[in-house]
Amino acid sequence: MEIRTIEPRDFVEVATLENQNWTLKETPHLMAATAEQIMNKVLSGTTYLVAIEDEKIVGVLDYKPRHPSKYGNHVVTFGLVTDEKARQHGIATRLIEKCFECAKNEGFKKVTIQVLGTNKKALQLYKKIGFVQEAQLKNEFLIHGEYVDDDYFAYYLDSQMP
Repeated sequence: MEIRTIEPRDFVEVATLENQNWTLKETPHLMAATAEQIMNKVLSGTTYLVAIEDEKIVGVLDYKPRHPSKYGNHVVTFGLVTDEKARQHGIATRLIEKCFECAKNEGFKKVTIQVLGTNKKALQLYKKIGFVQEAQLKNEFLIHGEYVDDDYFAYYLDSQMP
């Protein structure tokens, strides 16, 4: 498997992957990504990493600074999606590890992620990697008549931080 930054030729495939694999179990936002939206996010500073297997994109991680304020410019946040058929093969873990490497090289000290309480596999993965839960917003979303928590996790790239 190869992990690299996104290229313009990937925009359509990345949008398709996001649209096909993000569900209300993983995100409270219904996806309607387009190649143009992906391009605009790249142009506005979001970094995309793509995982490629057999010449097909099977995973995408995008990251950007969490806060627009200079006082929070040490914190980065990310989104992650893998092709449903390619899950349980370490793709997400490898993308996250590459994100850590890139974020650290860019001077970030803390990596954050928000995860729906219904996304049990993602919660398990982030805990296994070493993320710590920093907050839980109880009943933050009402999806299909069920209240769902929004969990906030962090991973510290700098050993000086807690």
